[in-house]
Amino acid sequence: MEKSYSPKKYRVVLLSECNGKIKYKKTLHRCNTVETVWNNYHKIKASNKVLFPKKSINSNGLKVVRYKIAITKVREETDIPREIRNDYGKLITEPLLGDWVILEKDDFDVEETFWIYGMSNKRGQRPNITEVIKRLVIGAYTKNCVKQIIVVHNKLIIWNESQFDMVVCKNLDEAQRLHHTLAKIAKKQKLKSLMFVGTASKVMVSRMYDVILDNTNWPIQKIWRTSTRP
Repeated sequence: MEKSYSPKKYRVVLLSECNGKIKYKKTLHRCNTVETVWNNYHKIKASNKVLFPKKSINSNGLKVVRYKIAITKVREETDIPREIRNDYGKLITEPLLGDWVILEKDDFDVEETFWIYGMSNKRGQRPNITEVIKRLVIGAYTKNCVKQIIVVHNKLIIWNESQFDMVVCKNLDEAQRLHHTLAKIAKKQKLKSLMFVGTASKVMVSRMYDVILDNTNWPIQKIWRTSTRP
């Protein structure tokens, strides 16, 4: 006789919120006791150390996204959804998450990922800022090995005579945010051979177009793009 499947009663899940819509992303923990789910919820929150949090997604245009961690419970007839305040301060009944009721929810950070020139960059396998930092520190402790880090529209370029790396971000704001984050990390690590130039001027943009052309097989029309918006 086959056993009937019964889902675990409690879960810790990752959610995304975009344009007021909540979307389930994945389950981080599942169990059958309320004590265990609360303990693991707090452990997962405490371990949430992110260097460069994702703040937007490309979905029919660039949209602001927020991630949440939540405790959910299989809904029973006696369960009453929580009363919460929305972004405008209005008290509302929290929507159910399918057949689950939300017991607790809080902000959670997810690492942003990037398209890096020369890597496979398959969907779901794109590198995060850790890979960018690896490119940044190559030879950084060598004397007379100065690298420029410069923003060209939605692209962050790491460049000197012996190295070229290009990180493609969603737009200019995201490229600038990455530039500033890397600058803070470099300062903390005392990497003095890195020159953070900031956002390229009009004259510098033209020069960097030539650098990108010389180091990639991209057509100029692709280099001109200023965002990854579909």
